[in-house]
Amino acid sequence: MTTDRNLDRQPVIPTGASHPAVVEWRAFSFATGHFLLHIPSSHVLEVPEILALEVTGEAHDPAAAAELLRLASTLPRPQVAAVKADIRAISLNMAQGCNLRCTYCFAGEGDYGAKGMMSFATATAAIALLAKDKPNFHVVFFGGEPMLNFSVMEQVVDWCEKQPLDISFSITTNGTLLTADKLAWFKAKKFGMNLSYDGKGLQARQRLNPDKASNSEALVERKLALFAEQLTQLREFRLRATVTRGNLDLLEESLLHTLSANNFKVLVAQQATEVKGLKFSKEDIDAVGAILRRVIDRCLDSGDYERLLRLDHLKQILRTIHRGKTGGMACGAGVHYLTVSVGGGFYLCHRFNEDESERFGGVEEGLNTAKLDEIVAFRTAKKAPCDTCWMREWCAGGCFHEHKTASGDKFSIDPRFCQMQDREFSEAMRVYTVLLQRAPHLLEA
Repeated sequence: MTTDRNLDRQPVIPTGASHPAVVEWRAFSFATGHFLLHIPSSHVLEVPEILALEVTGEAHDPAAAAELLRLASTLPRPQVAAVKADIRAISLNMAQGCNLRCTYCFAGEGDYGAKGMMSFATATAAIALLAKDKPNFHVVFFGGEPMLNFSVMEQVVDWCEKQPLDISFSITTNGTLLTADKLAWFKAKKFGMNLSYDGKGLQARQRLNPDKASNSEALVERKLALFAEQLTQLREFRLRATVTRGNLDLLEESLLHTLSANNFKVLVAQQATEVKGLKFSKEDIDAVGAILRRVIDRCLDSGDYERLLRLDHLKQILRTIHRGKTGGMACGAGVHYLTVSVGGGFYLCHRFNEDESERFGGVEEGLNTAKLDEIVAFRTAKKAPCDTCWMREWCAGGCFHEHKTASGDKFSIDPRFCQMQDREFSEAMRVYTVLLQRAPHLLEA
């Protein structure tokens, strides 16, 4: 399916009728019809074309303006819940070191500039401090490559299982060290897993071995094929593909191949950090958006909606739209999540590991709650450009790491992040209108 006509423009405030509330809409017109997103409540409505044109400013019809105000008055006003820092998940950097040398790694060679292995004492001290008095807690085993420190990981999980609270687990791994025995253990401990695999061709270019001449593609693909059944038996499993500006020529076919070759979920993440010279230009973002659109079109044209929904970020956005979710955040760093270094320091997120300017305490000195309060204040404040953004109920300010690498200030919003979000959410809105008409059961699943 292709877009008939996209009226994806900044919303305007309808005039010509008296109403105390400020009403904001976003108009979308596709081959499936004309739709409005009511931004404050996150409700999507199919409407006559005149209402879409009224929102975009292409029509000035008093009756349409009055109808927009009437529709807004029928929608629920979301309750604004107080937000406070409540750390419910941490990532433990089990190994600050790696057996690969990925070209885009934000952690240097996986060591964040401070190579080492996390001890059992450090890991359990961090969990004991941050999970205290919580009914449940989540631990992500991270790196570098965390499976380089697998024996300590086993000890930590055994310790967690003896604690008087519900602790769940997941791991982010490059997959090179997977074995049948380790996968059996992950299944028994109800792990979720993110496995870094960029896709055929992309993996070979980007995820190199330590010699930087050979690559991990063949090894990881053998592991995925050999352990396919065991991987699908994990509590949750998905592939995480990273996109860089220098390899966009491979992205489309690589992504389609990954979606066709297996039944795994796929998360596509952009790596555009200034640090590695990978900064995306507006043209790069437009190119990624066009590739995403073509991949989506091929799935929609073939009616293969379930394959399309294996694009995990797209599925998450569709779920957000369908549920009318408000008050969301693009990331919970500093509000619900922190990372822990091998030395026991607490940092804003895994990307900031060992960045002392983003240290939020540690196992020895405790948690710096004042710095957490700064993060909460930013997420909940009315601020530009978020206060006029149509995605504001789903984002709350974007990625701190991308902002800081772009400008040096994590609170200065990088417009490139917003541009990429706009492409992704606009495409998701288009997919949503198709599924709403053709396969609504998939939205309810």
